[in-house]
Amino acid sequence: MDSTSGKSMTDVMTDLKAIPFNPKPLGGRTSTVLLGTLDVLPMVLDTQSRTAGKCYPYPRQFKSVTFPSLDDTPLAGKLALHGDGKQRPGIVFCHGLLGNKNQTLVRNVAIKAFRDWGFNVLALDLRIFGESRLLSEALPTGGWKEAEDIIGAARLLGSFPEVSTVGVSGYSMGAGSSMVAAGLDGGEYITGGVIAWNGFSDTRRMVDHISKIPMPWEPFAVAYPLFQILFLLKRYDLGDNYSHIKNFGQIYSHACSEQYCLTEDEVFRRSSPMTYLAEVQIPTLHVHAADDPIVPVLEAEDNERITRDNPSAEVWILKRGGHCAWALVEGAWYNRVIQEFFKAWAEGN
Repeated sequence: MDSTSGKSMTDVMTDLKAIPFNPKPLGGRTSTVLLGTLDVLPMVLDTQSRTAGKCYPYPRQFKSVTFPSLDDTPLAGKLALHGDGKQRPGIVFCHGLLGNKNQTLVRNVAIKAFRDWGFNVLALDLRIFGESRLLSEALPTGGWKEAEDIIGAARLLGSFPEVSTVGVSGYSMGAGSSMVAAGLDGGEYITGGVIAWNGFSDTRRMVDHISKIPMPWEPFAVAYPLFQILFLLKRYDLGDNYSHIKNFGQIYSHACSEQYCLTEDEVFRRSSPMTYLAEVQIPTLHVHAADDPIVPVLEAEDNERITRDNPSAEVWILKRGGHCAWALVEGAWYNRVIQEFFKAWAEGN
């Protein structure tokens, strides 16, 4: 049972599962492609340092901030506080691989959470992505260091007296990183729960999956060309020292050996949600779509087995939703789930 709100994860899941889920008749590939068309431009611009953060700007209530990760890597974000003297819960929003805070996937819900739902909000760019790329040369790890970035964002948001609790809503790689953050933080800075949308279980398995050329009939084939284009543009932006790197697996290997001085096995262990979920104490919900063409539902099924005996963690697999395309497939349901989950853990509820 959560000591602040007096609710258990079972109570909250009962309420969430009572919300009507009436998805549009869109298959996972179709909904994912439709979502991708909205975010191609900011994702392409994000790959280059000089154009990062130039598309889909935030409204004036959102202020640009820089803050340190747990390892002091500087990060960029957009912060919105109500400033009316009333304590309100806060949410950190975290993008996925090759994404950024300015893509519609993150930006639209962050603005809605602030303007319509009354939350204080911080949307961040993980290391190497978005405007954080302008601040350091730190490389990604697929979950571990990104989790430290998320905790750093939660620490900043929670430092303001008008923020009662801090939750995290993460997407794709940001979802996996959010689950890792829940395990690493233990409730010190993340005090308002975690929702991981279309996350994974095993980071090494996911890195191998996105590094391999899929067959035309495989679901990931619909997204692979965009992944490769974005990867090549990002590699170009990193400079000549990275010209030998051919896929995602190799950039993670380079990060392990050259920057973090750990073995790949150890970095992937630290980066995998499966390492933490059996014992995570922060209320953590992994939501996944059975028709996700990018992160196979196998990843959610593995997390479901891992969390079976943990009352603080749940996995919720729904028939439709594509890859983080919930706002397109069932927007009313998606909006209510976010509101009700994070309000459930807020002080005074």
